[in-house]
Amino acid sequence: MTFKNKNKIILTLTTALLAACGGGGGDKPSAVESDQISNVSRDETPQLESPVHSQCVRDSWVAGTTELCQGVLTYYDYIYDDYGADAGIVSMDPALLNLLNRGGQLGLPTANTPGLLSPAAGDQRYPTGRENTADLVRLSLAIKQNQLIVVAELNTMFNPDDAILGVAIDTDPESDSGGGHWGEINISSDGWDQTYFAHHGDPDTNTLSLTAPLPEGEHWRIQAAVAKADGTVMNVAFRGPHEEAKADGGVNQVLPASGNFWEDRQAAELADGDISAFGQIVNVSDLRNGVTQVAEKSTGFHQRVYTSAYPLGEGIAMPAEDGRDGGGLFCGQSFTYLGKYQPYGVYVPEGDYADKPGMMVVMHGCEANHASQINQTNMQRQFGEDLNRILVSPLGRGPYGFYTGPSERDVLDVMEDIEQAYDIDPDRIFASGYSMGGFGALHMATHYPDRFAGMVSWVGHTGDLINKPSVQPLVDELLNTTSEVLLRPVLASILGSIADPQTGTENVIDYLENLRHVPSAHLYAGADELVPIHEALAIAQRLSLTEGVEYYFYLHPVAEHLTLLLLDNWAKEAQLSADWARVLNPSRVSYRFDPRFDYPDMDIIHDKAYWVSNLRARSVGEAFVDLSAPGCKVSDPAFDVGTGLGASPLPWAGSYRLVEGAIPAAPSLTLSGKLENVARATLDLESICLKGMAFYYDIDSDGPAVLELSDGRVLNLVAGKNEGLF
Repeated sequence: MTFKNKNKIILTLTTALLAACGGGGGDKPSAVESDQISNVSRDETPQLESPVHSQCVRDSWVAGTTELCQGVLTYYDYIYDDYGADAGIVSMDPALLNLLNRGGQLGLPTANTPGLLSPAAGDQRYPTGRENTADLVRLSLAIKQNQLIVVAELNTMFNPDDAILGVAIDTDPESDSGGGHWGEINISSDGWDQTYFAHHGDPDTNTLSLTAPLPEGEHWRIQAAVAKADGTVMNVAFRGPHEEAKADGGVNQVLPASGNFWEDRQAAELADGDISAFGQIVNVSDLRNGVTQVAEKSTGFHQRVYTSAYPLGEGIAMPAEDGRDGGGLFCGQSFTYLGKYQPYGVYVPEGDYADKPGMMVVMHGCEANHASQINQTNMQRQFGEDLNRILVSPLGRGPYGFYTGPSERDVLDVMEDIEQAYDIDPDRIFASGYSMGGFGALHMATHYPDRFAGMVSWVGHTGDLINKPSVQPLVDELLNTTSEVLLRPVLASILGSIADPQTGTENVIDYLENLRHVPSAHLYAGADELVPIHEALAIAQRLSLTEGVEYYFYLHPVAEHLTLLLLDNWAKEAQLSADWARVLNPSRVSYRFDPRFDYPDMDIIHDKAYWVSNLRARSVGEAFVDLSAPGCKVSDPAFDVGTGLGASPLPWAGSYRLVEGAIPAAPSLTLSGKLENVARATLDLESICLKGMAFYYDIDSDGPAVLELSDGRVLNLVAGKNEGLF
């Protein structure tokens, strides 16, 4: 189906179940034509036309949870978890080695996932062109006029016969009777007395539905699974919110039944051919009486799902769809997970805290995914439990999103979803990431500085593979000429945008001034084979030269690219960040932006920081605003600048500029600074104590500009020096 049609049908047949049970009032739905047990041919496509009733349909959920709403039982599943049974370490079918079920972006024929560091526990594959077509989104069950109605929404459906829904009901779960092989799909379980199947779906709504005579009994145990058209089960329902995704930075990357998609237990049970472990007890009276019972919020490590307003298509693209911000053989921007339902990893602290939790966005590296890093014990303890932060890891539309465009949209939507689901402290929100995710952390913190209390980058790409420290003018000129004339064309032709920012993402090292009020930690490896040491030294030097930016730079001489991830020890950077808090209305705003990196169709426009907003560039390219307005000022930061040494988790040497106190300062009714390539901006005068006040201005601009003041006044600037009383 197309997403144009799918977006018109926002709510699925689940809504019909609610109306069928009388929930929320309104007209009764029309009759269900479905793949019934006895009187519907397999050549028919089930359809259901009904009034839209959305009261109980969630657009965001904790994966694996089940709840009742007005008598409708709904199970909300994990997304992109449809990889079937684990084949073990060695298997001729479907993969020769468990290691070979990854790397689909490279065209590996045995792969069922795109990234080299994000395996699935299950090893089953789809026929070409049918990928992801047995991925359950939600399963709803209700009673209407002594009929059982079951509706399953799938993540992807291209054709009516892509998948088979199987449902088994144990009508007397207290006894040991019943059970066995289900028959029409290749799975077994204990205890069931009735099985039901839907073979044809509706690609317009991505749903499979069935009706059947009401089973006997007052208590049922329900099981459900979705299989490929050949009967191979790929996805199982009712697995609970604590499915496993154990493939961490260590040996679990290669062990059987260890993946990064929250389907480890599913893969192991399917390998045994028996899913008795997964099921849901239902009181039939709850369905008849319209009971509502909301699922409890989960703590610990789990997955959440939200509904995106910006789908890229349907299903999984492998190889992925190229992104706008540059390609290349290694980690070129591309997007794999296209649909409207997007999962992300979450760790919610389990302790009892007096304060609201903070939120730390942990962006995964190239080849990894949304379970990476936050599924590690010390990451959860040192940043989650010890600092009372909810850790969230966006999928970013795949292993190669680079956190711009659709991937950046995913990060913003994940942050919004967490803020709606939990009472987050808005002054303790942090950006962080590893490798490509380190670039993402830099990108997010520099482009949305007023949203973050701090930033941590582990071996983060700095925006240009050829970034290097300045030595002295003659040497710099020689190195620059060699790099630009000889090295860059070769590297750019092979590696794409990571070696050529002009064709891809911004060279984020040029945006460090935007971190003036966002303290940061930067951890690098001296023997890094992917983010070479000259990138590390370049950002260290640039940080030291960027006035007023608080930072700590750490270099681990004996580490390589993945060492810090493997060691799973984040103590020093966690401790450094413990007291970071968001700055709300600073007296000085420095903000560099470039409209070329906006995505207006995804509501991504980098045009504001603190009390400066609606920024517009005069011409194509970078623009920069640096304005000071000390109308509310009471102090300036006092910095401690120096170097450090340490041994945890490996020997390191570092440099820093840290705030160690405050210097009293008097407020002043002035506005001063400079504008570069800025045509227009809006200033919120209330935030800087200038609303309705006369003030002195002293602003240098490289061209005409208009400053629209929030109290209705307009300050027109000309090229050159502008000063006076306003």
